[in-house]
Amino acid sequence: MKLNEKSVKALENLRNYPRQVDSYLTSRRSAVLVALLANSEGDLEVILTVRSSKLRTNAGDSAFPGGKQDPEDVDLIATAKREAMEEVRLLPSETQVLTILAPVLSRHLLVVTPIVVFCPNMTTSDLSSLYPNPGEVAAIFTAPLEYFLNPRPEDHACFDMSWLHSEHRIHRFERCGSHNYVLGETNDASEKTIGIIETTATTATPTITNNQMEVGWPVYGMTAGLSIEVARIAYQREPDYELYAPGQLIDTKQMATLYNKEFAIRSSL
Repeated sequence: MKLNEKSVKALENLRNYPRQVDSYLTSRRSAVLVALLANSEGDLEVILTVRSSKLRTNAGDSAFPGGKQDPEDVDLIATAKREAMEEVRLLPSETQVLTILAPVLSRHLLVVTPIVVFCPNMTTSDLSSLYPNPGEVAAIFTAPLEYFLNPRPEDHACFDMSWLHSEHRIHRFERCGSHNYVLGETNDASEKTIGIIETTATTATPTITNNQMEVGWPVYGMTAGLSIEVARIAYQREPDYELYAPGQLIDTKQMATLYNKEFAIRSSL
């Protein structure tokens, strides 16, 4: 699939973005794979998953493939690619690393490093070649990357909360993945399902229906924040909404310093 001019420039912007080196003092590291691929119009979309309801934490949430670094992982790039292979069978050879973003902190204070990659030999129509790991992933879907900068007003909401001595704005995007998704195995079928899904306002767990309503999964929290940041770098512009809460701490070095002061020792135990 030939990329359009905007997507070519977006990939160039990501490749030129300096790979970030952080100062977090922790041996417990995690990484996620932010995998981009082209759609039929040559625009960029991002691969996301819906976490299995069987998982102990964040069950049913939309997320990037990823997880904790294993001792055998040579670096966090290897961690992110291994996890993507385990979760959705995305071959490491299918991805080209574009850049590494500064780590973000999950709500459980895990230090998570985003690895941004491009899949040059895949398009959104190839999504069915991926396979959701039944123990970890309930579904795989794609969402247009630029959507996270200019969503329909009715599909975007946010709220502010106090966290780490600062107000933080939490974003939520509705009906993601309605146009392109693969459902994992269910109790009633042993094969992947491709179809129309329906969600409630408060859950990310889909049910199959026969109608053609425009529905999908919500993307929120850390996953939404990372999607916004990748889109900002790629398209070199700010979103159509207010991104930060008043007085929000956004300096990544200050965040690392605060983490090291308050949480580094116990996180390494």
